[in-house]
Amino acid sequence: MVDSVDVVAIDRIFSGSASLNPDAIVEFVLHLCAVSREELDSAQDPQVYALQKIVEVAYYNMSRIRYVWARIWEVLSEFFTEVGQHPNLSIAMYSVDSLRQLATKFLEKEELLNYQFQREFLKPFQDLMTAATATEVKDLLIVCLTNMVQSRARSIRSGWSTLFATLNLAAADPLESIVASGYDLASRTVADHFALIGDHHSEGVECVAAYLRQQTDAKVALAAAKCLADYAKLLHDGVITEPPSAPAPEEGDDEQSPQPPSVAAQSSLALPADPERLWWPLCEALAQTVGSDTRPSVRAASLASLFSLLEAELAPGGALHGPLGVQVFGQLVLPIFEGIQALSDTSTSSISPMQAGWVDATGLPALGAIERTFCGASELLAPLLDDVIALFVRCLQQPHHPRLSQAAAESLLQVVRQTGASFSQETWALVVAQLKSCFDSSAAAEAYSAGTQMGGSAGADGPVTSPLLREVSAKVEAEAPEGSGPYELQVLLLSTVYQLLQSMYPSMKLADVESLLNCMHSMYDKASRTIDAAMRGSEPEDALGSSDGTAAHEGEAEATGAGPSTLEIEEASHLKHEAMSYYLQVLFLLYAKLEPGAAVPAKGAPSPPLGSPEHVILIAAAAEYRLPLFFLA
Repeated sequence: MVDSVDVVAIDRIFSGSASLNPDAIVEFVLHLCAVSREELDSAQDPQVYALQKIVEVAYYNMSRIRYVWARIWEVLSEFFTEVGQHPNLSIAMYSVDSLRQLATKFLEKEELLNYQFQREFLKPFQDLMTAATATEVKDLLIVCLTNMVQSRARSIRSGWSTLFATLNLAAADPLESIVASGYDLASRTVADHFALIGDHHSEGVECVAAYLRQQTDAKVALAAAKCLADYAKLLHDGVITEPPSAPAPEEGDDEQSPQPPSVAAQSSLALPADPERLWWPLCEALAQTVGSDTRPSVRAASLASLFSLLEAELAPGGALHGPLGVQVFGQLVLPIFEGIQALSDTSTSSISPMQAGWVDATGLPALGAIERTFCGASELLAPLLDDVIALFVRCLQQPHHPRLSQAAAESLLQVVRQTGASFSQETWALVVAQLKSCFDSSAAAEAYSAGTQMGGSAGADGPVTSPLLREVSAKVEAEAPEGSGPYELQVLLLSTVYQLLQSMYPSMKLADVESLLNCMHSMYDKASRTIDAAMRGSEPEDALGSSDGTAAHEGEAEATGAGPSTLEIEEASHLKHEAMSYYLQVLFLLYAKLEPGAAVPAKGAPSPPLGSPEHVILIAAAAEYRLPLFFLA
């Protein structure tokens, strides 16, 4: 009976489907898919005859007007997605390969500018990357996409969107092989076909960023960080070629085909007009990786890529030289240090090894990079000056990591030195207030620290008034790491204030200079009272805490718990010497700048211009007036 079947006549049924009217061809495809499902349902001997004929029918009808073809493909895409998940691996892979054949054929025909049907045509690849469980199927999907890009890249328009979405899903796969092959296609697409991606660069950026964030393969993440930096250079250079002329609409398309919302008037080879669509996700991916990734090497690579990008794009002519750059720096870059809150956790006396590792490997270089970037674009980033200073002060105040405090002090001074000449008086007042708050907080913390070490408590009537006080007090407990107590912070603060006065006093108002001079004297005064208390054998009201957390004298004093420890006395003596030395150096510097015959302006006279000889002599007189207080302490 089989021999009597006219094969040619049967083939004419399928080849003749091209002559069916729109409704009839949709019904024909629908029932042909139903027959194929029945053939494939056989567990012992599934057949692919109808599946083969489905591919042929799709070939025969691919030239139909887009409205009709869209209805046909709506049926076929659901069918191929279903068969691509078939439990028989051979059937599933046959389905994917059939998709590849159809896609390659379909992409021979260029997409009209006001259509985005390629995106829908390639959607089964995206759906299968999500739904398929077989590694072989996922790998074949990427191979098929690779072949399409290599052979049909110049014909792809809206299809880039689906391609990048599919590769984005591959980045989340738990298998290294899938992640690696997906990244290989994504990176080569960006490098080899950048000029063709056009309005889909935002999806391209998101795709590469997904490979940076994935935790499966560190080597891929490192490569993705560099790829994003290279992507930024390509975007900056604007490597765009002229698009080929758009094909004319097919006959019948205008009358019968719906016009979906799209960037119809834009060439697919032109960059989007809104730079935020490109630069924000690119910078966000790098900044978030720097702040939260657990792999030091990946953080380092992301840090290098991020700040090389910022250096180029914040400069005049760069894509971020404007309000967008201020947003990126303020909302993405500065929050890298949001983890510093953990360093200032008042409930612990130390930080975890992971937190310490982040500071050592990433926090320190990031702080320096922020300082250099801000100084390099200080005019543009001026609205963020308060936030930058607050970040440096917060890092300086944190009690757990001495190297971070030192780096923050150096960064703060560098910002002031390089940009202080353009500071407004309100900005100078802010800088001085921030530094003064460090001294005030340190002093309060020492008093509390000494009290708790003597057996006191942090009751409602005690001196505990701020989280910072509790932070430093926790630091001087016995288990605190060596060399990171209040004493080191005080020496660092003195050095910071001295260097600030030394280089920037001509730009500062008299009141601000006096405030910083008073900080030096207050530190000297506290150190003197600590030494006096030791001589009297009693506890001063405002004692200095020690770096190792001890508070008891040796011998009898240790037994009774009275008076500062030997270490505290040694540190207080050194601090007293440092405060006096820095103060005298400032005074000598000021007098060295005085001109012969200079006189203090008369009382009630207008304030002299900043940096003028009259301004300098006013500052010198104020410093000299305060000098006797050191000897009365």
